[in-house]
Amino acid sequence: IEAGKRRLREEMGFETELQELFSFIYKAPFDNGLTEHELDHVMLGYYSGDPEINPEEVADWKWMGLEDIHGDMAENPNRYTAWFRIIFDRFYRHVQKKEGKAP
Repeated sequence: IEAGKRRLREEMGFETELQELFSFIYKAPFDNGLTEHELDHVMLGYYSGDPEINPEEVADWKWMGLEDIHGDMAENPNRYTAWFRIIFDRFYRHVQKKEGKAP
């Protein structure tokens, strides 16, 4: 949790309380012959201000609603990193279950 808070501050420029939802290992090859192989921890926090993005850490970002992301990922999967697609799928199912919308 503390590492997540630190990275959030370093990358997005804000702080909030976090809770861990899940972790996973993924491996994704790139066109340049390199491979990313990581253990990721997914945390949830709430924030309503404007982030102060660190351009040395963050290549791109945007605020979107869950349904908007879900639809855009279905239409444009290549706009999203491998790790984000994995995270979003699990997070989306988590939210749907929590809201009683999952089968």
